[in-house]
Amino acid sequence: MRPNNESDAQVERKTSGMKAIRSISIRMMLAMSAIAILGALLLVIGVILGSRHELSERGFSPNDVTSGALLHGSLIIDSEKAIIFIILFVAGIIITTRMVAWFLSREEIRPLAQAIRLQRNFVADASHELKTPLAIISARSELIERRLRLGKHIDSLVKELTNDVSRMDNIINDLLLAARGATSPNAVNLSQAITHTIGSIDVLAKQREITIYFTPPATTVLALCEETGIERCLVAVLDNAIVHSPNHTCIEVTLHAAHDKAVVTIRDQGTGMEGNPEQWFARFARPDVQSEHHGYGLGLALTRDILSRYSGTIRVLSTSSCGTTMEITLKLAVVPNESKENNK
Repeated sequence: MRPNNESDAQVERKTSGMKAIRSISIRMMLAMSAIAILGALLLVIGVILGSRHELSERGFSPNDVTSGALLHGSLIIDSEKAIIFIILFVAGIIITTRMVAWFLSREEIRPLAQAIRLQRNFVADASHELKTPLAIISARSELIERRLRLGKHIDSLVKELTNDVSRMDNIINDLLLAARGATSPNAVNLSQAITHTIGSIDVLAKQREITIYFTPPATTVLALCEETGIERCLVAVLDNAIVHSPNHTCIEVTLHAAHDKAVVTIRDQGTGMEGNPEQWFARFARPDVQSEHHGYGLGLALTRDILSRYSGTIRVLSTSSCGTTMEITLKLAVVPNESKENNK
């Protein structure tokens, strides 16, 4: 499935690139043709303005002769005067050509610059999104190696490692689909998505002796999203919570339905986050350089981008020296009857 997506994306990029180049060539040709015609007209006008009429040379006044005589009179070119006008018009043509070329290049290069920016963002997003899964696989591999040395069973760890690889493959597919603007939200069981995510990232938390708690609600909460997309969001927020939490602490995840929304909160026991909370969701945002921890770059920005595909939101509910609480909201796929009655 993935190779087809990659092939389609490559063909689409090549086609759009060829169309852009063809459009630039056609517009430049039309502009240069128009400038050439304008230049020829201005050259003729310059010659005319730099010449004088034969009848005027003989001392006749236009009032003394008929219009026919005026038309049959010859033009005598005054070379000095004509050269001055020609130089002025040529200078005007050169300036006009440069201005038109600058304007066209600016207008035509803008889509290409946008495409390059999107491509760079995609590379940065892919690099960031694959960083955590690779860290999980690395940690799992070290754990398998340790158990092998001790002669312990590794069947469960190998199965988890296989799931990690499969999850990374899903992330790559999701990145490719998102780059093409393709989304297909469906009803996702958030309790299962949260449980899967915690099971995946828990190996990183255990390295810091951090415990992640989650108690599924009594009723099933179904949200309109994509399983891979929401798990990417949860991994990003939980990864930030782990990185910015002291050792031997806890992270608490809660889930509940409120009206027509599914609400997920993630609370850590870290030292809090400094600065304007909205800046944390900007690309390549960084906390204060004096801060002990570093790492806010694309995670939260990507989380907001992904959630926006499902009309979801993420915000900082609170932050202090006692910890930070993040809140994720998504549309419910099935609105509880109580909420429907309350909205009436």
